[in-house]
Amino acid sequence: MFISACSSSDTENENENDNENVVEVTATHNAEENQHLFEMGTHELTPGWTTFEFSNASPYDHFFLIWKVPQEGIEAGGEGEALVDHWHKTITEPFQNAFDPYIEGEIEFEEFTKNLIGAVSESAPWFLDPGAQTLGGPGFTAAGRTSETTVNLGPGHYIVECYVKNEEEVFHSSIGMLTYFDVAGEDSTATEPEPSSQVAISSTEGIQFDDSVSAGDHTFEIIFEDQATYSHLQGHNVQLVRLADKEDQELLNELAVWLDWRQPGSLVNRAPEGATLMGGSMEMAGGSTAYFHTELEPGDYAWIAEVPNPSDKNMLQTFTVSGSGDDM
Repeated sequence: MFISACSSSDTENENENDNENVVEVTATHNAEENQHLFEMGTHELTPGWTTFEFSNASPYDHFFLIWKVPQEGIEAGGEGEALVDHWHKTITEPFQNAFDPYIEGEIEFEEFTKNLIGAVSESAPWFLDPGAQTLGGPGFTAAGRTSETTVNLGPGHYIVECYVKNEEEVFHSSIGMLTYFDVAGEDSTATEPEPSSQVAISSTEGIQFDDSVSAGDHTFEIIFEDQATYSHLQGHNVQLVRLADKEDQELLNELAVWLDWRQPGSLVNRAPEGATLMGGSMEMAGGSTAYFHTELEPGDYAWIAEVPNPSDKNMLQTFTVSGSGDDM
């Protein structure tokens, strides 16, 4: 849980690790206090390409969504923990309060949306205009796994959340999984990663990728060609899933429904059995790029976006990894 830069005296791994800017983050669960938490060794980062090593030490799936807060939000809420408290009171709580009667079946989604926008317009108008910006971050990561995602961060103040839900349909951001970091100072010397393969996503073409990747370590360049707002009020992101069987249509359907937070039981605790979430990139603006670092073992996989009915949008794409490059 630190930012590390390889020193010039560390010659053993100089070529491999020089110019890295790494932040270690751990997701934890305190069952006694009913809290889900992010543990960060530092909240002070430097601008530039930053790799988040996201270790999920809890028994539930989590992710690490980064928001950049506009200046109007800082003026309203302050910085650091004060900003976290302000965000929780003016965005997280109104969202949960509006969501509760919807998920209980008391109101329709359209009324939930109207209530939510009305509440946030009063409590945090800066969230909607000029608007907080999503900067990606490590995607959905299964319990016990670690995922790594690199994004380019500019100076500013940031909020991080996870909105996976517990059995009572309470978002984790409502019960502790909300924190901050600040980016300031001189630019780091970290360089942009070198990709081994590309994954592109757009609202018109869906997910496009090279399905002939071999087993082994990979750095996927994830390119957000555009962005759109879908019926669940969010944009698209990119997630990698290890599948027990890519031909199991029931499993694929269950996974797609689980990723739609509007559905009862969706985003609760863990993805369906047979689907292991490996990370990726959370939502980013059109024209943005993230780098996702992972190891592929032989087996079945899928790229999927957290959008309603991803198959209809070409945003659920399965593929098979058959062996290492040396074996091909």
